[in-house]
Amino acid sequence: MSVAYAEMIGGASGNMLLGALIDAGAPLETVEAALRTIPVEGWSFVHRRVTKRGIAALYVDFALPGEDRNPPGHEPAQGHAHEHEHAAAHGRRLEDVLAVIERSGLSPSQRARAAAVYVRLAQAEARVHGSTVERIHFHEVGAVDAILDVAAACVALDLLGVEELFCSAFPTGRGPTSMQHGTYPNPPPATAELLRGAPTYDAGIVGEMVTTTGAAILTALVREPGTRPALVAERIGYGAGSADFPIPNVLRLSVGRLAAPAPPGCDEVVVLEANVDDMPPQHFELALERVLAAGAYDAWLAPISMKKSRPAILFGALAPPEREAEVARAILRETTSLGVRVRRERRYVLERRVDEVATELGPVRVKTAEVDGALRRTLEYDDVLRIARERGRPVGEIAARLEELLPPS
Repeated sequence: MSVAYAEMIGGASGNMLLGALIDAGAPLETVEAALRTIPVEGWSFVHRRVTKRGIAALYVDFALPGEDRNPPGHEPAQGHAHEHEHAAAHGRRLEDVLAVIERSGLSPSQRARAAAVYVRLAQAEARVHGSTVERIHFHEVGAVDAILDVAAACVALDLLGVEELFCSAFPTGRGPTSMQHGTYPNPPPATAELLRGAPTYDAGIVGEMVTTTGAAILTALVREPGTRPALVAERIGYGAGSADFPIPNVLRLSVGRLAAPAPPGCDEVVVLEANVDDMPPQHFELALERVLAAGAYDAWLAPISMKKSRPAILFGALAPPEREAEVARAILRETTSLGVRVRRERRYVLERRVDEVATELGPVRVKTAEVDGALRRTLEYDDVLRIARERGRPVGEIAARLEELLPPS
């Protein structure tokens, strides 16, 4: 299965996504030939290689007489927006845009994707303006170049054989942004509506990072924004935005195939480690306890030798990925270490169940796992320890007696 992952390093716009798709291998001539079947005239394809903060990328645009903001061959000045704000004198309705797409020579799958983008966009505009999908007028995103942006992205995805599209969380900029109706907060209302339910974050950039067209394409074609697939990348492309930011204003697109799914019983964990050479040994007991309370599956100590043969303790923990930050903070808080190393690993785990068994010594929990058809049972240590304390007997003696009292597997 061929998939693509759009990583919004500097944000997303229609032409940034198109530039990344072409840079990743979608033939520009074939994309242009498909767009020429759309019943709109007077446009030309502008494309050039640019460098954004040291990253080579492809900048693409559609030049239309009377509508283009930046003449071909001139890099746009730093501004608040990535993409075109050219609007027709009167906005198009959804039915007008869909009719244009339907009369084109695009393939059924390409037309379906483009229509899905505009339906989603119409729904967002209708909510913002308190209108209906049928009555809403598109302005900036109803202009010819925006129609071409959407259609071109759908054509390029099809040419690359992308069956499913994924994307990163959406970065949002700061400061006001100007549109046809006036000046709005960032992101503007329609974009904010499109991003509702999708993960966003403040990128600390003054300027519009995700345009309405970019948000419409990605939220319409991506099932779960913010999800990065286990992707084996075969092609990588970079599409450039027009503005210059303190970070590379590019969208990176990785195209490839999904990695083979993990076998049953396999999951991902994080391993956290810290070297500790200046902490009283009595303090480790509480540190281990609190790291486990922070969500670690397990925690351990191991003797190591550091530089100059200095003896030290390796403080390690195993945790689920979603608890990584909490466990790291607990290690830093409860030990004298100044840093924690983290790596991700896969592990194979046996399916297990926990049953409580009534015995003459009291209730005890038993973990049962199966491996190759054979059952493996383990007494819950905390219960064995509790019974040993209650009866004042050695732990080993209590464990042996409980094993005798357990019913057959």
